[in-house]
Amino acid sequence: MKKDRITIFLNILLRLTGLVSIIYVFMIVSSCDDNIYIANYNKDLEEIHYQMFEVDSLIMTIQMELDSLNAKN
Repeated sequence: MKKDRITIFLNILLRLTGLVSIIYVFMIVSSCDDNIYIANYNKDLEEIHYQMFEVDSLIMTIQMELDSLNAKN
């Protein structure tokens, strides 16, 4: 009777280990994808970098204009 419980426990443990390994493999494969979904829109890294550059340029322009306004006062 005790041997049967140990065998059942080991079988359950083996199945859980297999399930966890499948989840890990899926996570590794999905993390290697270059497509990123932001607010349900698919954006590739090049488009994200371009948009970050635009925002950075806009912030820099605003800072320069604020500095020139402060210099006038």
